[in-house]
Amino acid sequence: MKKTWKIVEEIPQNTIFMTGYPCKGFFDWPKHGLGDKLSEYFTYHQGDFSQMVYIADEFDQQAEFLANKVINEPDWTLDFLNNIIIWSDQLLKEVKRIETWNFSKMSNKDIYRKLNNLFKIHYKQHSLSPSITWHADAEKERVTKAIKKIVDGARKRSKVKKSLIDVFTVLSTPTKVSVMEREEESFLNIALVLDNKTKLKETFIQSDLDELVDGLSSIDKEVSELIIKHFNIFSPMTYQYRGPAYPISDYIGRLQAFMREGLDARVLLKKLEAKRKREKLEQLGLIKRIKLTSLEKKYIKIAQEMMYVKDYRKSVLYTTMYYYELIFKELGKRFNLTIDQVRAMRYWEILEMVKSGQVKADMLNDRLKLALDYWYVQDDKVNNKVLIGSEAKKFLKNLKFQVKKKVSNELKGTCAYPGKVKGTIKVISVPKDMPKMKEGDIMVSHNTNPSLVPAMKKASALVSGAGGLTCHTSIVARELKVPCVVGILGCNKILKDGDKVEVDAAKGMIKKI
Repeated sequence: MKKTWKIVEEIPQNTIFMTGYPCKGFFDWPKHGLGDKLSEYFTYHQGDFSQMVYIADEFDQQAEFLANKVINEPDWTLDFLNNIIIWSDQLLKEVKRIETWNFSKMSNKDIYRKLNNLFKIHYKQHSLSPSITWHADAEKERVTKAIKKIVDGARKRSKVKKSLIDVFTVLSTPTKVSVMEREEESFLNIALVLDNKTKLKETFIQSDLDELVDGLSSIDKEVSELIIKHFNIFSPMTYQYRGPAYPISDYIGRLQAFMREGLDARVLLKKLEAKRKREKLEQLGLIKRIKLTSLEKKYIKIAQEMMYVKDYRKSVLYTTMYYYELIFKELGKRFNLTIDQVRAMRYWEILEMVKSGQVKADMLNDRLKLALDYWYVQDDKVNNKVLIGSEAKKFLKNLKFQVKKKVSNELKGTCAYPGKVKGTIKVISVPKDMPKMKEGDIMVSHNTNPSLVPAMKKASALVSGAGGLTCHTSIVARELKVPCVVGILGCNKILKDGDKVEVDAAKGMIKKI
C-alpha cells in the first residue's frame, strides 16, 4: 500500500541552512528518548519558501508518543523545558561573540574551529527543542487538550462558575515576562526620557525622519545610546531566518509617531505594571479558589512554561540567524559565494567547505531554485540527500499526498483567547504584506513570528493555521488580549483579503458573512 504524505508546516523566508538542524535532529530523537516513529521525512524548498513534509501516520504516531510523554512524565517535561532555556541562553551568549571575531586575522582553520563549536551549541538548541515545544502539540493539540481536561476537572470539582476557556487562559498565562512585553517596556522607558527633554521632544515632532536618523547622535547622546541599545537587543529578533531585521529607522520612527500622537509614556508604563499585577493576583486567586493538587499545579506550570519557552527559544533562534549573516558574508568573500549560496548548505557542509576549501557553486544555485532535503532510515542507518531539479520533481511525482478537506463557509479551530468580532480579512505572511493591514482588520496567517507583531497589534482578531499553546499567534494574542482562533489548517489559503467574517473565538468558529 502506497504511503500517504502530508504537508505539516509551511515556512516563508526560509533557508536550507536553517532546516538542516531539525532535519538531522528528528532522526536523533530516539537517542534522547523522544520517539522513533519516523522512517522518512523531507523539507521541500522553492526559492525562500519551504514545506515540512511527513508520512501522515508517522507524524501522528510521533506526536502521540511525545504528547503522552509530556503528560505522563510531568517532572521530566519541566526539566526538559528548563534545559531548552539553558541551551538557548548558551546559544545567545555564543552567537553574540561573532561580533568580536577578527576575520582579518583568522585562517580557515580558525574559522572551522569556532564554527564547529558554535554549530554544536546551535544543534542542541534547534534539534531537540521542537520535540516538546512544537511536535507534541502540533495539529491535534494533544497536550493543550489534555491539560484543558485536567483544568476542567479541577474547575468542576471546585464549583467555579467561570468558563473553562476563561479559567484556562488565566491559569496558563506565563509568570515570566515575555519578549514582546520586555520590548514594549524598554521602548516606553526611552519615550519617558525623551518626554522629559522638551526641546528634543519638539525636534522629534517637527523633524523629518531621515534627519533624525542621520543626526540623532549629535542631537542628544543619552537618547541616542538608549535607542541603539534597544535596537541591538530587539531588532535581531525580527530577522526570522533570512532577514532583513527591522532597521534603526523603524524604532526612531516609532518614537517620533509616539511623540506626535501626544501619548504619555509614564501612564502607559503604569498600565503595563498594573496589568502584570492584575494578572498575577487573578491567577493566584483562581488557584486558591480551585484548590489545585500538587500534580495539577505541575500541569499548569507545564502550560505556562511551554508558552514562555517557545517564545524565548524562537527569539534566540532568529537572533542567531541575524548574527550568522556576519559569518556568511565572510565565507562569501573567501569562497566567492553570495550569502544565499552559503545559506543553501547544511551546517556540516559549511564545515566541509571551510576545511577542504572546495565548493560547487553551480550545485548551490540549483538548490536555490528547487531542492528537497530528504532523510530516511534504511537497515537501521540514517541516510540523507538533497534532490534538485528534475530529480526532485520526479521524487514528488511518485508520492501520494493527503487529500485536502472541502472548503465551507464555517471554519473550526481552537480558542487561544476569547472574544467575538466582525471584520475584514487580511492575509499576512511576511513583513512586506503588513502595509495592507488596517486598524480593526482580522489578521490571518499560517503562523506568525516577531517580525509580524506590528500588524498583529492592529488586529481586532487573529486566526492561525498553526495551533496549540505554543504557537506564536496564541502567545501574542494573550499578550494583546485579542480574540484568537488557532489550528485552522490552510486558513491563509481558504480565507482571502477582503472576506467579511465573524470570529467567535470562544467557540473556535470563523464564519463568512
